[in-house]
Amino acid sequence: MKTPVNTHQHLAEAAAELFYTSGITASGVDAIASRAGVSKPTLYSHYPSKAELVAAALRHQHEIRKQMLESYLRNHSQNGPEARLMAVFDWLEEWSAHSGNRGCPFINAATELVQSQSEPARQIIRQHKEWWQTVLTDLARDAGANNPESLGEELLLLIEGVNARVLVSGNASSIKSARRIAHLLLHTSLSGA
Repeated sequence: MKTPVNTHQHLAEAAAELFYTSGITASGVDAIASRAGVSKPTLYSHYPSKAELVAAALRHQHEIRKQMLESYLRNHSQNGPEARLMAVFDWLEEWSAHSGNRGCPFINAATELVQSQSEPARQIIRQHKEWWQTVLTDLARDAGANNPESLGEELLLLIEGVNARVLVSGNASSIKSARRIAHLLLHTSLSGA
């Protein structure tokens, strides 16, 4: 097998894809090695355990999501602060339509990772959700929300609900409802009600 130039990263990408489409438990190291085009010994030389590979795959997913959302928001920087906040739901709808038919990979992983050896991966999941909370709170603050921390938390709950619905139903139709609720929450916060 030909070894890619950046095998470490390539394995994390292959694992992230398989974990998202098939689940962590159902994706064995043989399938991951095959998907990455490397041998099983090569995989183990980079990631001595599946738990380390799961953590690397989630770190990769986090970086990809972060880059995608930040790029999307930069492209909407000419919009007012309220529109930028609502653009998060536009991004979520676009992402879900293209590649998110199984909802949030971090929530999916959290449901599978219940063993103590999964703690490094669970820490990455928590960090990802904290990053989301910070993004939403900052956008709420920029939009002039009276309590940006509370609004950020409420919006994250909406997004998590959408992700759960997408996982269950396989479609992103609930994002439109979440966007309407987010709009109401934002205007309630701006009015101080």
